Amino acid sequence: MKKNVLLLVAYLVYCSLPAQTLQPNGGGEVIYEKTEPCVTPQERQQIETQLSANRELLIEQGTLKPASQHLKTAPTFEWFLQPAAGFTWNSYYAVNNFVDQAGAGTLLDYNCDMRTYDGHRGTDVDTWPYPWYQYDNDLVEVIASAPGTIIGKDDGQDDDHCACSGTWNAVYVEHSDGSIAWYGHLKKNSLTTKAVGQTVATGEYLGVLASSGCSTGPHIHFEVYDSGGSLIDPYAGACNSLNPSTWWTSQPLNREPTLNTLLTHDDVPVHGCPGVSEDPKIVDAFAPGERVYMAAYYHDQTTGSSTTFRVRQPDNTIWQSWNHSSPSTYTRSWWYWWWILPSGGPYGTWTFEADYEGTTVTRSFVFSNALPVEGMVLHGEEQGKSEVKLSWSTQQERNNSGFEIQRSAEGERWEVLDFVLGQGDSDEESFYQYLDTNPLAGQNYYRLQQRDYDGTTAYSNIVRIDRKAFVQVYPNPVTDQVYIDGAQDALISIVDPLGREVLAPQISTQINISNLPAGMYWVKIEDRGQEIVRRIVKQ
Repeated sequence: MKKNVLLLVAYLVYCSLPAQTLQPNGGGEVIYEKTEPCVTPQERQQIETQLSANRELLIEQGTLKPASQHLKTAPTFEWFLQPAAGFTWNSYYAVNNFVDQAGAGTLLDYNCDMRTYDGHRGTDVDTWPYPWYQYDNDLVEVIASAPGTIIGKDDGQDDDHCACSGTWNAVYVEHSDGSIAWYGHLKKNSLTTKAVGQTVATGEYLGVLASSGCSTGPHIHFEVYDSGGSLIDPYAGACNSLNPSTWWTSQPLNREPTLNTLLTHDDVPVHGCPGVSEDPKIVDAFAPGERVYMAAYYHDQTTGSSTTFRVRQPDNTIWQSWNHSSPSTYTRSWWYWWWILPSGGPYGTWTFEADYEGTTVTRSFVFSNALPVEGMVLHGEEQGKSEVKLSWSTQQERNNSGFEIQRSAEGERWEVLDFVLGQGDSDEESFYQYLDTNPLAGQNYYRLQQRDYDGTTAYSNIVRIDRKAFVQVYPNPVTDQVYIDGAQDALISIVDPLGREVLAPQISTQINISNLPAGMYWVKIEDRGQEIVRRIVKQ
């Protein structure tokens, strides 16, 4: 007992110390490598041929001006991305690659650095952090960088690639001077409803950012040509040999030191490709004694740049504060620290906040006691192949109206599934169950919001059930019959590496592909509004 008291005193003294430099528990640089061109020479030739044919037709129809009537002044570009409605992160991207200004075998970007890859003909901007979380929830939209006329659209291709495969979804816009901008790697069926020949204004929606075509992760490829068909790098710099001046209304800095967001997690999150490793573990509600991981995510964090962190209690007093200095310069970086929440509150909404480069970024989370009932913990398990069973019990209840059952796809935005009545006042053990008969095909987060009769609420622990791993496609490699396990009444189709559908959608758990040529294919499983994709090899 004496040892525990001494440890508690030491802990309280430590927590009361002023802000100090505190090394993170983990994190560092995250690198997204891309070495293959977003468009192959053959695909580029097809695109250019189609755009040329479209332009001739539009000129004949009088909806597009011929070269003799083009304005002499090039457009000036605004930023081509925007957050979806309700997406409130401070920032959501990182610039990965600029136009390669050098010849084959040499890397050189407009700023005389090597932030590009061999032969790259555009500007690549990735979503960051958790690009697949952003992809799953349609959180980043591509918008027109300048006004113009749509002269081409490519759609219908798979958009969840972690490696080079197939062709992309894209929108092509011609400006008043005859220059053309390509917006590539968009999400399937997300493209603007406007047809070829219709005009768009600066900032107008074009599609959702995704990973279609030759892409290793969600990003936008922005490629520009002048009226004569020559490649343009919109960024002006000492090593831009393509055009002498910027095409931006206000050119973005080469490095923009930015704290993209602060997030709270219930475990160390994992970065990577969906179905392989990305697992954000984003949580915004915690109980006493739980470990909360507090993480900061940056783009263009520079050597020596400092961040001051604070954790505020509901009354705005500071519970923890510390500083961190970046050891190097990174395109993408993240750092996390973890803390054990105290056993006695104070309960309510806590705030994790940080000051970086003149901007304060905040993240709120709910800290509540276990519930005004004793001995209650939420449990969850898959029931068969299409249901999730939730269960909990209480040893004692006081003034307990009941439990609102909530579900989320990502652990942030919650929907109400049902309400289960409580016992009111009880000194006996009570048992509860709820069956989710229509869970999401991917990750499912569950929690309970307990309500008193007087309207007071508190949250349970959060349970995560991942059903994507439950869907199995086998054998792989395969010679004739493909079996799908874990999807009930789902539409199954098969597409080739170019995104062409080689087997029409059908409801089945057994697919005969003996008549298909040998090679790689994608099995698409549409289950309750969610799309699951599995790669197979036909022998």
